[in-house]
Amino acid sequence: MAILNWNNQLVLGIESVDKQHKHLIDLTNQLDEAVAIGADRGTIIKIVNGLIDYTVYHFQHEDQLMSEANFNPTMHAIHDAEHKEFVAKMMVVQLEVQADINAISVDLMDYMVNWLYHHILNTDKKMALSLISGIDAAQISIDKHEHSEIIQSNLYSALRESESRFKELAENISALIWITNANHVPIFCNHFWFATFNLPPDIPSREQWLNAIHPEDRDKVTQTYIRAAEERSKFKIQYRLLGTDGKITWIYETAAPRVRKNGSFAGLMGCGMDITSQKEAESVLARSNLQLEEEVKKRTRELIKTNQTLEFEKNQQLLLNTQLQEAQSHLLQSEKMASIGQLAAGVAHEINNPIGYINSNLTSLKNYIDNLLALIALYEKSEATSENIDQLAQVKAFKQKIDLEFLKTDVLDLLEESHEGATRVKKIIQDLKDFSHLDSNDDWQWTNLHAGLESTLNIVNNEIKYKAKIVKAYGDLPEVKCLPHQLNQVFMNLLINAAHAIENEGTITLRTGTENDCAWVEISDTGKGIAAEHQSKIFDPFFTTKPVGKGTGLGLSVSYTIIKKHQGEIQLTSLLGQGTTFRIILPIAGAILEHA
Repeated sequence: MAILNWNNQLVLGIESVDKQHKHLIDLTNQLDEAVAIGADRGTIIKIVNGLIDYTVYHFQHEDQLMSEANFNPTMHAIHDAEHKEFVAKMMVVQLEVQADINAISVDLMDYMVNWLYHHILNTDKKMALSLISGIDAAQISIDKHEHSEIIQSNLYSALRESESRFKELAENISALIWITNANHVPIFCNHFWFATFNLPPDIPSREQWLNAIHPEDRDKVTQTYIRAAEERSKFKIQYRLLGTDGKITWIYETAAPRVRKNGSFAGLMGCGMDITSQKEAESVLARSNLQLEEEVKKRTRELIKTNQTLEFEKNQQLLLNTQLQEAQSHLLQSEKMASIGQLAAGVAHEINNPIGYINSNLTSLKNYIDNLLALIALYEKSEATSENIDQLAQVKAFKQKIDLEFLKTDVLDLLEESHEGATRVKKIIQDLKDFSHLDSNDDWQWTNLHAGLESTLNIVNNEIKYKAKIVKAYGDLPEVKCLPHQLNQVFMNLLINAAHAIENEGTITLRTGTENDCAWVEISDTGKGIAAEHQSKIFDPFFTTKPVGKGTGLGLSVSYTIIKKHQGEIQLTSLLGQGTTFRIILPIAGAILEHA
């Protein structure tokens, strides 16, 4: 479809200029066609950008030709002003199109057509005659009558070509193409429309058109057309045609209003499709759906009955899975405790003897140092009575060289610090032995819970010391009958979890007390807290919120099992971003024997 036609009437006689004019008209036609068929934003923006770039190139070429030929300065300025006007207009269009694709309107295309025709046939024609014949452009006059006739001839030719292409397309497409006037009377219908409505190939009357529509659908169709005319709106509609032989044809139709430049309603134009086969398929599908629904209901009843039979087996399997998980948890915990015990035994055995040597040697070394210092003191007293001046000078110089006064005090401090360090190592070894119950039997006994907490703190000190400050708020606790090594395992799990919950620095608080016949221990942290949706799952075996490879999900499950074994409780209070508190409640007298 072409809005502009190139022909010999537009040829100016300068080959390069004529070639560029023809390309500009081609680009304008491309833009008009892209807008007409509803091309995407990217395509239209690309055409607009190309049109601007080529226009600037063309104008620069004409300007160079005029400059080289010493073209009339006044006419040159007029020529240049027209060029700048067009470029400025297109630059505005370029910005508008990038924001809104609908900025390219009919008025814009009219402007481009008028500008191109008038510029080529007037300003450019004067330039060409001047450059070819050597005539002053100011002396050249254009026949306005001939100018107008050429424009009208080209516009009429473009209109006829557009109309011809539309009719060719409409007549060869398998769809109903039609146009009505403001009174809803058809003024154009394609061949397929006449064939579908079973009417002779002539403009039908309103009565012929309505009579072809099924009586039950006529009011719906006419009301739809009237509403579209009143509201200037598009519509979609499905209706039936009734043939003389009683045959039903289903039509799916879309239409849009035609509006004149003055805003008045000019009619409708639309497109329709024969969807009879689709409607028949929908009817068959509906029947099949009914049959399928009945079959589904039947199968559903059978499945419900089967599910009821399987429900009991499912419950039994769930119970068995729970028992297996508990057994696996206890097995893993047993292996873990055995490994800890074995490790502690090895560490205690390997370190205990060397530490004994070190303690003994430090004690002997302190005695030797004390004797040596006493001897030095005696020598210092004899210096006052000595008459050997040279020897006294040497002794005094050596004492200054080794800084004897500092050495006498510092060597005792070093011995004291070494002895203190060895004592601390010995204490850690004892805590390892206590924690791994190497010196106790795995049975119920009266235990000081504070001692267990302190022992466990020493064991996990390396996990905590760089991240958390320990605050102790111990109450008065009697001894509690329990399995101490297992409670130490609970304390260790809770303390390590508290340390892991603190990302940078925080506080871990230990509290103890009694209530009724029970003792309680609280371990609180200022970490990131536990989300509400996870709090009901934290004691489940293998559940963990830690990243993959960072936790087994068994620590709290094992702790829960141990506390339940003591017939106690383990309670949780946690808020995201504020921290977590675990409270352990234990009967002071221990669990009832048969349940334990």
